[in-house]
Amino acid sequence: MKLENRVAVITGGGRGIGRSISLALAEAGADIVIAARTLAPAKKVAQEVEALGRRCLALQVDVSNYFSVQQAVETIVSSFGRIDILVNNAGGSARGKMSLFCDSEPDTWNEVIGTNLIGVFHTCRAVINGMLEQGAGSIINIGSVAGMIGLPSQADYSAAKGAVIAFSKALAKESVKQGVRVNCVSPGPIKSEAGRSIPPEMRKNLAVQALIDSTGYSEFGDPDDIAKLVTFLASEDAKFITGQNYPVCGLMNLGLNVSISG
Repeated sequence: MKLENRVAVITGGGRGIGRSISLALAEAGADIVIAARTLAPAKKVAQEVEALGRRCLALQVDVSNYFSVQQAVETIVSSFGRIDILVNNAGGSARGKMSLFCDSEPDTWNEVIGTNLIGVFHTCRAVINGMLEQGAGSIINIGSVAGMIGLPSQADYSAAKGAVIAFSKALAKESVKQGVRVNCVSPGPIKSEAGRSIPPEMRKNLAVQALIDSTGYSEFGDPDDIAKLVTFLASEDAKFITGQNYPVCGLMNLGLNVSISG
């Protein structure tokens, strides 16, 4: 999977899954732009990318603000000349504010939907015409298994990610004739950047244990599991693939755990 002479933009690329995607695309030969709300970690990843021999630009961007996104795209095109790959990874649930929907507040919905869904609208709208004009491009939106099955206490997040999956299919249909592919990757539980695993004491928490068991592997996935699939979808090896959603969740999307022994 070669990506030489390609320019890839990764939103939320300074941590976790975004960092792994940035490095994987760089290893495949792409020059990288890391767009992140917090600049310091993005700059650290930029140094890692440059150590791989690729050009990298770290930009502070708020994807929920269309003006911020437009400014970033203008800077990227001015610096690199084009955008070939867009990975919409920025997002996340309202950590610390998750609740049953009956107890939720509109401000929390707006925050979650603004980043996870409207942010995807903003970035796609800002780059799509350039891709259509050049007759090529690959957009990979990071959804979530939550958007496929719905998760309790995350109704807003589930709704936003479900909409991202549907949006990806619609945009793929609009742009396929012009050579632009749009796909979605939907992670399940992924190891945190900080711990990279679940400490034994946390396994005593029933909610955490249920989440671990839901994967079928009794463990969380790794950010590299997502990055490898994104790299494939960004490459010419996936030239006949568009409008698809790929769950990477260890069968969590099937909603049933089956254990066979003996």
